[in-house]
Amino acid sequence: MLLAIEIDNSVINFGLFDADRLAQSFKVATDINKTSDEYALAVSGILGFYNIERCSVDSAVLSSVVPQLTEILLDMVKRLFGVDATVVGKGIKTGFPIKIDNPSELGSDLVANAAAVIDICKNESISKTPCIIIDVGTATTVFAINSRGEYIGGSILAGIEMSFGALHGKTALLPTVSAAEPARAIGKNSYESVRAGVILGHAMMIDGFIDRFLAEMGSDSAEIFITGEYAQSVIGSCNHNMRHIPELTLMGLACIYKNNI
Repeated sequence: MLLAIEIDNSVINFGLFDADRLAQSFKVATDINKTSDEYALAVSGILGFYNIERCSVDSAVLSSVVPQLTEILLDMVKRLFGVDATVVGKGIKTGFPIKIDNPSELGSDLVANAAAVIDICKNESISKTPCIIIDVGTATTVFAINSRGEYIGGSILAGIEMSFGALHGKTALLPTVSAAEPARAIGKNSYESVRAGVILGHAMMIDGFIDRFLAEMGSDSAEIFITGEYAQSVIGSCNHNMRHIPELTLMGLACIYKNNI
């Protein structure tokens, strides 16, 4: 099986692929203070919980937006499974052209998202359709693939958790609020008002970016994909129809691995 690892700022996502099928996924909290041994213990315990033998993992691929943890997780993979993980970075074969000023600065998670979307569109024979990919994580990213299958860039904005934290941390009276779809825009108390402001405001920003992207690409429509830890909180408040694929980044890592073997 192929082990795909996405190191994000909040969580580390793991996916086990049996051929092209995602057989199991799980998460471990991101902690830059943990050692390779501590991550190995956590991953080994979770595999045991799911009755998955370590020897069944014969390959691995990794993307990271937390440089401090890249070598730690690579060491964990080598020691736990006896394999060297393929790292998404400079020199990797993505399977698509990246038409931005400096392709090497594009986050590996964004590369993986695009690889998954391009593979989905190819399999569904809609590869000539523009695509917009939204990832609602620690930060929220909105990026575009044009009708020629080229990754042409996008926008990055403060994420939902970051917005909640800023409102609570920078004011004296506003409460800590959890991410969930609000019942209404007109909140009846501080808690409701903060939730409505952040979630609905986020949804409106996403809708606005989609409209701007379509205009700049000269297109009336696009295939829109959404993923990320907080996607479920905003998708119901967005006006545009979009496909929610929670494991999109892991799927993309599996695609990239196939492009490089």
